[in-house]
Amino acid sequence: MVFIKESTKEAWNSFWQKTGEFFMTPDEIGINYLTRILIAVGLIVLAWLILRVISLIYKKAFHIKKPMNIDVSAKFFILQILKFFYWLAVAFIVITLLKIDVTGAAGIASAVTVALGLALQDVIACFAAGVIILNQKNIATGDYISVQNDYGLAEGFVTKIHFFFTYLKTPNGQEVTIPNSNMLHAVVTNYTRLNKRRVNYDVGVAYDTDIELAKKVLLDLVEDDDLILKKEECIVYVYELGSYSVGLRIRCWTKFKDYWPFYNALSEKVLLAFRDNNIRIPSSTDIQIKEKDLQR
Repeated sequence: MVFIKESTKEAWNSFWQKTGEFFMTPDEIGINYLTRILIAVGLIVLAWLILRVISLIYKKAFHIKKPMNIDVSAKFFILQILKFFYWLAVAFIVITLLKIDVTGAAGIASAVTVALGLALQDVIACFAAGVIILNQKNIATGDYISVQNDYGLAEGFVTKIHFFFTYLKTPNGQEVTIPNSNMLHAVVTNYTRLNKRRVNYDVGVAYDTDIELAKKVLLDLVEDDDLILKKEECIVYVYELGSYSVGLRIRCWTKFKDYWPFYNALSEKVLLAFRDNNIRIPSSTDIQIKEKDLQR
């Protein structure tokens, strides 16, 4: 038992001696490994502080509208890419400083890279699509768009474009997440880019209505509204002869931000204007009477 204890003690002494020699023995330029580790830690902390300063300068620089009027999502995208390459450079410096031999790990890294490339094809495709979307500038943060693809229709305001996904906020307050690869192959309608939108509003009137009067009432109604664009076309015309009513269509233009306020208020205004001018909109009762007359 005494022999075993002595052997264990000698082993621990030998271990600590070799460990001390490894960390404290100066190399060919007179620097020991412990000093290299401390320098590496200090370098990482310094790199982190420098990155914080660069990020603040970057963000403040892009707050200047001229000449750096760049989309918010593009700013974030560029910053993340710069951070990636920055930390890659710091990692290379630290590995060189610590004299870590990466020759053997190079083959393993290559195999892992190939495997990850095959496994993450969709992720890589989303990243590449994100770069293309930001480069083309077809959409930007704050735009109201609709996205039609094989998975259905999504519509809302663009809140952000990240590495792999584009985020929309719907008028109902929901968040829709769309992979960038799907965005690239979808039909995207941007309602904001031209800053105006055409209003198509349909209403039916009875067949015994004075059509010219009804058209004039509707035209006066929309032309007096401050939300429509006065220099754009504004017309009212018969677009349909239905089974029970004559279909009239209002066509005018508003600024994008005024589209929904104008459209949502239009039904009540039309109803009140028709009542004031004794213009009748066919009701279900009228339809039932019409059907009974036809049966006779």
